[in-house]
Amino acid sequence: MTHTGIECFLAICRHKTGSAAAQSLYITQPSLSARLKALEQELGVQLFYRRKGSREMILTQAGQEFYRLAQQYEALISKMKKLGETSKSILRVSCFNSLGTYLMPPVCDLFMQANPQIRLQMQDMDLSPARQSILRGFTDIAFTTGHTSDLQLQQFPAFSEPMVLVGSSGYERKVDPSQLPLDKEVYVDWSKNFTVWHRKVFDNRQPRMYVSVMAHLRQCLEREGCWAIVPFSVAKGLMQECKIQLLETDIPLPRREMSYLISSQRTVPAIEGFLDCLRQVLSTYPEIEIML
Repeated sequence: MTHTGIECFLAICRHKTGSAAAQSLYITQPSLSARLKALEQELGVQLFYRRKGSREMILTQAGQEFYRLAQQYEALISKMKKLGETSKSILRVSCFNSLGTYLMPPVCDLFMQANPQIRLQMQDMDLSPARQSILRGFTDIAFTTGHTSDLQLQQFPAFSEPMVLVGSSGYERKVDPSQLPLDKEVYVDWSKNFTVWHRKVFDNRQPRMYVSVMAHLRQCLEREGCWAIVPFSVAKGLMQECKIQLLETDIPLPRREMSYLISSQRTVPAIEGFLDCLRQVLSTYPEIEIML
């Protein structure tokens, strides 16, 4: 008898249909059916039956008895996972590379100083894996520019910051983005809104250089004639590390809207302390609108 088999059984109990249970576990319905069949064969009983014309899976009498035992098993597993966290808890924070490179380090420093009893784990994830990680209990809070409608998650606005134009030496202080050479652009897919804006301004022309890691962005911008459109916090960090300049333009640039995700079912007290530290750091950026 495996943990995954019991997990599938409980998911079906909670979601009533095999398709919904499989979706909640991020597996295919055939995989879920195979795990349930293996569990029933090992127990030697049928756990569910279906009413004619209905997709809803109903517990048999044996299934009802096993459900009570499975709940006890789940509670025991939860207690086992919490062993060792009583005296020293952990906060697991997910964010993508640009946030983790330039904005989060001082936030982490403040949090660690104020909470010596808590271990902090920083994770580098985009929206989809971060969402799954929260649902599975491996991440406590995730920062993202995307949106989710998952009812098991809560999403709140965090902050909004302007995008700015930066370039290496050789550019006039004020430029027209539509006249910039795309073969010299270092492009980062900051958000869906940014992608739409970029296609509109540059007539769907495609840049030659795409990066997602800030170390690569910094190295590319050190080359003569290279330029990029970046969030203000990233620009401030880059200007401390390499010789780039802020460029002015009359064309309105988009903003980066940041939000955070937490579980609707689990309460992690340390999250509020981390958000307090983030507010303190954001307050040092007059250009950033704090929404926390």
